[in-house]
Amino acid sequence: MRRSRWFWTIPVLLTLVGGVWFWHAFVVHWIEPNPGQVDEGEKATDLASDLKLMWETQRLGGTPDATHGPNPRSSTDRAINAASRVFSTVELVGKSRDDVVAVLGDPKASSDSIYNFPFWPAPKGSLVYRFDTGAYGWQFNVVLRDDGKVREVQRHWIH
Repeated sequence: MRRSRWFWTIPVLLTLVGGVWFWHAFVVHWIEPNPGQVDEGEKATDLASDLKLMWETQRLGGTPDATHGPNPRSSTDRAINAASRVFSTVELVGKSRDDVVAVLGDPKASSDSIYNFPFWPAPKGSLVYRFDTGAYGWQFNVVLRDDGKVREVQRHWIH
């Protein structure tokens, strides 16, 4: 009788350990490789052009979903790449909310994408900039301090 208890205990423990390893290896490192960290990636060589390009959208393929209206749009690949360059170039920390909107544009009013809402959670009061094809993209959380100045910029990959 005692032997049968161990017979089931060891596989259950191995399954739990395997599940924890899988979660850490796959979910944490593969799905969001740099959670909340700004990647010092490619910088914009023509910032004015990239600031305009990052808001570019295109009509979604397929039959339109009635909930998204007759002409649903999403970010283009070019827009996603431009946004990455912009957020790698522009220094936002210490700027006011109004300064950020003056430089980048209003995250709600500047885009006609149907993906104009956070994919990843954002701290309360943050400006959320999302550039997404519907399959992948970037979300940038511009996190503000209590005094209204930017504390940090978080970069999240959307998969």
